This record gives sequence, C-alpha cells and structure tokens, in this order.
Amino acid sequence: MSHCLEETNFSKPTYCDHCQGLLWGLVKQGLKCSGCGAVSHFSCQQELKPCENPKLVDEPPVHRKPDYNSPAANALRSLQQQHMNDPSSPSTTPTVEGSSLAKLKKLATSEEFQNVLVSAAIHSSDTTQPPNEYLANLPPLNPQNTAKNFSRFVSRCGPMFSFRDSVILLLSWNKPIDTLAALIIYCLICYSKKFGSKQEGEVTDKDRSSQQHQGKKPQPKKSTSASTASSLSGSRFNFASALFPAFDEASPEYLKNMQNLQNMMGEMSGLYDLVASKSHLVDWSSETETMRFFQGTLISLGAMASVIWFVPLNTIFLVGGVAMFLLNTRFAKFVLKEMLPQVAEIGQSQVNSAVQWYTQVEKRLDDQANVKEQSLYENQRWWSGSGFVPHMLPNERGIWSDMSGTVELAPKEELPAPEGYHWVEDNWSLDQSGPWIDEILGIEVMVSPENGGWVYTDHNWENPRNGNNLINNQQSETSDDKSVTRRRRWVRKCERNINKKYNLPNSN
Repeated sequence: MSHCLEETNFSKPTYCDHCQGLLWGLVKQGLKCSGCGAVSHFSCQQELKPCENPKLVDEPPVHRKPDYNSPAANALRSLQQQHMNDPSSPSTTPTVEGSSLAKLKKLATSEEFQNVLVSAAIHSSDTTQPPNEYLANLPPLNPQNTAKNFSRFVSRCGPMFSFRDSVILLLSWNKPIDTLAALIIYCLICYSKKFGSKQEGEVTDKDRSSQQHQGKKPQPKKSTSASTASSLSGSRFNFASALFPAFDEASPEYLKNMQNLQNMMGEMSGLYDLVASKSHLVDWSSETETMRFFQGTLISLGAMASVIWFVPLNTIFLVGGVAMFLLNTRFAKFVLKEMLPQVAEIGQSQVNSAVQWYTQVEKRLDDQANVKEQSLYENQRWWSGSGFVPHMLPNERGIWSDMSGTVELAPKEELPAPEGYHWVEDNWSLDQSGPWIDEILGIEVMVSPENGGWVYTDHNWENPRNGNNLINNQQSETSDDKSVTRRRRWVRKCERNINKKYNLPNSN
C-alpha cells in the first residue's frame, strides 16, 4: 500500500527513515505519512517501504514526537552500535566520512547557504557597521570597572608569577637535583631526533628506573615518611592556593600578587625607557647611526644564517641551553660579577676601534663615490708671426673643450659644476705632471707635460711630442718642427649634493 505523504513542519531534529539523513530547514523540512508515520526527504519518497497501516482520514496530521524512532531507524542504530562495539569488525570511518562529505556537499548547494552568502555580501558593503565587534563593544572607562578588574586581576595573577619564580629558581640551582634532572631532560630533547624510537624508550625507562631507585635508596623511617607526607600535603596546598584566586585582600597571597604587580610595572617601565633611549638607532634621526645599525643587523643575520647552515639547530640549542644552566651557577655568577666590568671595558674598546676603522673606511669609500675631479682642456694653435694663440681653424675644436675635443665648454672662470654637484675647491689647478685622466669619460692618457703644463701635438692634435725635446715658440717656426698645436689640462674637484645623493627634496 502506498504512503499518504504530506509536507510537515518538524520542531525537533528529525531523520529520514530511508537514508537516515537529517531533515534540514526551518519549515516544511520533509514528508510524513499520515498512516504509518514514516518520515522522508522529498527525494527519498519513492524509496520508502510500502505503508503498513491504512490512511487515517479523520485523524489530523500529527507531528513526530522528539523521542519517536521508526523501526528501521532503531534497527539501523542497533546494528551500528554492535558494529562499533565489535573489535573484529572493520572500521566504519569511510562510511561516516562519506556521509559527512555528502552532507557538506548538500549544505553547500542548498538555498539556505546561498541566502547566507547574499546576506554576507550585503552586510559587507554596509560601512556603518564597525570593522571589529570587540573594539566597538569595549566597556567604557569608569572607576567601578577599573577597581573591579584590577581586583580580579590581582587575585588571579598568582600562577603566572609562581611559574616565573619556579623557572628562575630552577635555573639558579636552588635544588641541584631538580636542576640537574632538567638539564639532562633538556639534552635528551635536543638530541631526540638522533635516537630511534626504541632507544628513546629504553633511555626513558632507564631514567625512570634510576629515578625510582634513587628515590628508594635512602629507605627512610616511619618518622621520615610522615614528614614527607606532610611536606607533600603542604606543597599541594601551596599549589592549590596559587592556582585558585585569592579573594581575601588581607591574605598573604593577595599581598604577594600586589607586590609582584608593583615590581612588574617598574620593570616594564624601565624596559620601555631603555628601548626609548635607543630609538635613535632606528628612527633615522641620525642617518649615520641608523645606517650602521642596519648594516650591523644584516651582518649579524648573515653570520647567524651561516652558523645555522653549517651547525645543526639542535646542537645550537644544546650549547645555548647548557651555557644558560652553567652561567646561573653560584661559581659562574661570582666570576662574572668580578670580571664582567673588565671584560666589558676591553670589549667596548675593541668595539670602538672597530667602529673607528669602519668609519674611516666608509668615509674613504664615500669620498671616492661622491667626490670627483672635473677636467677642462685649454687648446691653442701656432700661427706665423703670432706664435701659439687661442685661435682655432674653422670647424675645429673650441678654445676650451673636453679631452676628446668634440665637446666645447665654457672658460674655466665661467664653467659651472656638473648637475647635482658643487665645487669643493675655489680655483682650478694646472696639471703639470700627468697622466691625463678623465673620470667622466673613463679615459687615461700617458703624457709628459712641458713648461706650463703644455703638451705639444701635430696639426691634427695627435702624436704628442716627447718632453725631452723642449722648444720655444721661435724654434717652432722652423720647417722641421711639426708641433703646431698644444693643450693643457685644468682640474677642479666637485662633490655630490646631499639632497641628490639621498633623493631628498631641495631645501630651497
């Protein structure tokens, strides 16, 4: 007999009698038979078993009770329970995962999920909503909240300071046995990757057995055991008192927490002042100091990366941890207290020497990069009856030019510094020794200047004459002498402007 299915609203989570899936939705989640009471999805109505009870015509539709379970659901749940309790049965994880994936897929393709996405898109475009609910709903400042929260924090901050004190006492060898055990455990943790699982288990078992053997070795008497029990009970009480809030403002625990908070605020203020006093190293108020700090940081990171590359990380942690344990012994503390000022003085002197050497090297390199030598060449030609005069042939190089002669320049009294530079020297100086070097063109020519810094050449400004053959203007008039042109080099140093070097706007 076929079912008489009707759309029904379920007020409680209800499952389909065919696929055992949850009926999703707020209203009209599924179908229900008015005869046998079977429930199914809309897609599962064709797969239901035939109805066993005739249709109840006069009986109105009744919603399923929260504790109602169909026979099929009860049988399926009992089989699943037996299957889960049976150790020999295979795991049902794939089935559960498959059903979960199916549910997620169905949820992702449902209309409700699409409506949520549309609502989220509309809500995200609303600029009147606060960007963060937590920051928007913070309680206002008032004395009542301040006193209440301060009292709550003081009563509950005990475990934090207890943990800090325990770590400090452990590193300070307050109880040598505990510190030694912690050191051994730390070493084992650092090299745990090099041990196999069996070896690690054997070492742990041996460590535990040795600790148990050491604990049983003294063989205390009854009175000792009683005192041990009392000490254990006392330690448990202290732990409990440190863990739970101390509400009594007159209790020692509350006052201890107040003292710790007072000292912590002072330490944090001192740390802030220390960082603020060193802020000039990173805020570029002094470009030289910030650049040195940045370079030192890069060098340190490079050295650290090299060490990590060549030395295993667990070895670094092992050496650092063991050094921390050893430096906190009483012997090491006394030695450091007595010798640290002298060592610090020696180290500071070495650092100052290194900084001074680096400053000199940096200044030398900076000068080489920012200061250059500008060259200007004075050209003259020999004319009969006049000698060497600053008068050139038509379409020839100018009276003042660069080394190649192709670029005509202004006289040295009128020539400005190159763009982005300013003159360092007040006047031009004559190069009387050679060689001729042009830093801009990157050319160097070996010459032997004669009297007045002149270098004599032929009609085409080539083939410089040897300086040993010194002649004067009258001798140049003979037909044997072919040196009819001459030139000399004037030099002047210029320096790059600071605003051009660092791409800063001009202050003018």
